[in-house]
Order: sequence, then structure tokens, then C-alpha cells
Amino acid sequence: ENRIRFPLQVFEAVRKVYDGALGMRLSATDWVEGGWTAEETADFALRLKHSGANFVHISSGGVSPLQKINLAPGYQVPFAKMVKQKSGLPTMAVGLITEPDQAESIIAQQEADLVALARSFLYNPRWAWTAAAELKGSVQATPAYWRCMPREAQHIFNAAKIGMR
Repeated sequence: ENRIRFPLQVFEAVRKVYDGALGMRLSATDWVEGGWTAEETADFALRLKHSGANFVHISSGGVSPLQKINLAPGYQVPFAKMVKQKSGLPTMAVGLITEPDQAESIIAQQEADLVALARSFLYNPRWAWTAAAELKGSVQATPAYWRCMPREAQHIFNAAKIGMR
């Protein structure tokens, strides 16, 4: 109760004055012996839901030099899935999600409702365009960008017309 008291009070205070979509980013585990656990995160997410939360963004770690994190692609996705199942809240997953098909699979397998990317966008600011090309999707872009379409991605700008400048 002590660990969640302050963040729950802050959330409830914001909810009283803001009726739009509101959620919270939670660390699912500290990755240390005797620290915060994924089960506690799921319980906290349920409390947030009862307080009016619309979603939770599930991350982990970064709080102790004692942590032992097993890094692998999508290593935090199981936390998002568990919190989603136990709380019933829509969840956002993060954690070494770098490939478009990986992100698509997380959503398709209902492991999370949303995928958040950070470092992938730092490396490739046009990551969404790359994903659209790989997954045969499309994106909105202003006409100034239409001429930059690579031959293999002619479909990604859904409103583009050949020869337009």
C-alpha cells in the first residue's frame, strides 16, 4: 500500500480535473530480489482502472545498480500481457521492439494493445514508413515527400499520384 499510495493519489487528483484519455507508465519489476514485482504491477493497474485509468504503459527496471535484466527482443512484452490479462486495461508494451513484424505480432497475438518505440525512432526517424513498406500498409505524408518513395515502396503514401510535385 505504501508503494502505491502517492502515485495513486496523483492519478486520482489528475482524473478529477481531466476527463480525457489518461493512463500511467509503470515499471513492472525492479529486477532485484525483494523488489517490486509484476504481480504487484498488475494489482496496481487494477486499482488505477477503478480510479478511471484508460490504459497503462508497461516498462521495467532502471532503478537499481543491483538489477539483473535478461535483455532479449521484446523482453518486457510478457509483463504487458500479464498486466492486460489481470487488470483488463489496454496495455502498451516496450522493450527492444525494433522490427515491424515483431511489433505487428505483439498486437496480433494480443500480448499488448499498443507498442511504443523510442530508440528505434532515434536510429531511424522514418521507422513508421519502413514498417508501412514492409507490412504493405500506408501512411499520410505531405506531397513534398511523395517524390522520395523508393521503387519497392510505391504504395506507402496512400494519396500520392505519380508525377506530382
